[in-house]
Amino acid sequence: MAEMESSTDWATLTYDGDIVAEAWTMPDGDASTVVFLVPRARLEPSEDRMPVTIEILLQAAGISSVDIDSWRLGDDSLAGNADSDRTTPLPPPTEDDDQLTIHVRLKPPPVDGGVEDIPLEKWQALELLWKAILSLESAIDTARMGMESLLNEMDSAFKRPLAVEEKLNALQADVAQWTKAKSRVHHALPKVREFIHRATWSQTVAERKALEEIVKAHVEPRVPVAGVDRIRERLEHLQKDRQVLLATGNAVHQECRGILGEIQRATSSLQRNAAERAKQKRSAGREKGKHF
Repeated sequence: MAEMESSTDWATLTYDGDIVAEAWTMPDGDASTVVFLVPRARLEPSEDRMPVTIEILLQAAGISSVDIDSWRLGDDSLAGNADSDRTTPLPPPTEDDDQLTIHVRLKPPPVDGGVEDIPLEKWQALELLWKAILSLESAIDTARMGMESLLNEMDSAFKRPLAVEEKLNALQADVAQWTKAKSRVHHALPKVREFIHRATWSQTVAERKALEEIVKAHVEPRVPVAGVDRIRERLEHLQKDRQVLLATGNAVHQECRGILGEIQRATSSLQRNAAERAKQKRSAGREKGKHF
């Protein structure tokens, strides 16, 4: 972790321009532990910012997920290892504390055995991994642009009011169904915004930049580098992260398309029945006028 070294000084961490925690690194045997302090106020729910997670703390500190050995909350009420879910929002601290403490233990640094000749198949494997990552990132960016368009569609559908004739003639059951369909938008929009946000910053995280530099400086020109197996592990982890992000985006997109379809069907039914009732009222009015 180049950004933070063992020190008694606390560093202020920001994420997406927002302060999320204070942190410092302390020695822990052959490895080290990063201590995070997250203010209670930052853990309170808000529609204007993303909830704090272990993953966000790691990104703010410039720590690669592959370097994580384990993590735990200060009161030991929740703990995890390198394979645990790190995207769950962190809970608030106990009532008698104004901040949540998280300890993240890092793996010991690998022993440098020097630079050795790297077989051709290892170079090719690294190149294929990087190309696969770039392909996934391209698909993620396409999904992001589609999601931005979808966000506008859903926002318009959610804000659309009833027309005057619809208010006067719509069936109560149709209005209830239309309102119920629109209410699902309120729960889906945060998912859309979160994916757009994650897709936007995914190529700017420190680990991705570091790996790109390694690829350009060593993998593409095939300049020997120490720890090639470690590099492959980091690339595989980045590839998995991109696969998960793309799958999440596809799932959210499918969910939102389903919601829009439901709203469109409810709207069509409401408009059709309202128009029929309006027609019936006009016809009844003409029949009544004949008797006078």
